[in-house]
Amino acid sequence: MMTRVIAPLLAVLLLAATPAGAAFAPDAPVLVAAAKRKPAKRKPSRPVPPPPSQEAAPAAPAQVTPDVAPPVSATPESGSPAAPATQDSGSTPSSEPSLDFDLLTPEAEASKGLLDPDLQKDLETRRTMLKLHQGLGLAMAGGLTAATVLGQLQFNESFRGGGDNRSLLAWHRGVVIGTSVLFATVGTLGLLAPDPVERPFQWDTVTFHKIFMSLATAGMIAQAVLGILATHSYGEITEPKYATAHQVVGYATLGCVAAGIVTLTF
Repeated sequence: MMTRVIAPLLAVLLLAATPAGAAFAPDAPVLVAAAKRKPAKRKPSRPVPPPPSQEAAPAAPAQVTPDVAPPVSATPESGSPAAPATQDSGSTPSSEPSLDFDLLTPEAEASKGLLDPDLQKDLETRRTMLKLHQGLGLAMAGGLTAATVLGQLQFNESFRGGGDNRSLLAWHRGVVIGTSVLFATVGTLGLLAPDPVERPFQWDTVTFHKIFMSLATAGMIAQAVLGILATHSYGEITEPKYATAHQVVGYATLGCVAAGIVTLTF
């Protein structure tokens, strides 16, 4: 009985121990099969040649031929002949001057653009204002002369035995007021007249005219003050003094105005 049992077991063990038995024993451990397997022989690998370098060889520099041609000037020389211009058979030669011009150009068109419009306008305005300055200045000089004569006559009537007659005082006062208005207008025109041309200072007739008229302006103001004081001190001892001072300043003012007119006239 024991022999029947042991004999098959031994046969199975022997079968499993052989290589052929290992193939029929799927339940055999993997370690046993791996231990029995021989390692496969590997063939030695051939050395792989390195790939060719992809860097291209530097190209040879191109030969540059120097420009030996002489530089050509933009303007032709005087001695070298100029190249003939190509002309059409029906066109006019460009070298010949045009004969289409007008010798009788109007004066307005000829002088157009030569003067600055603003400068010309200022000069015309100055000319107009100075003409008014001159005309009204002569009228003012005549009125100042009349006021001086009337003032002298009234001074003789009041302080030189004329019976203290004041009949000419109103006429004198009216002429003085009108002359003062003209004097202020003349001075304003002279000061406000535009002068677009810059002129250096020099001692000429215009400079002396301005000096004399400045003195006349101071005289006109002084006359007005002295005349008012003389009128308000009527009958007092100070009245003749104010009237005399008013008379002296009046003659001095008339002399300055006359000198200012003479400097521009002669």
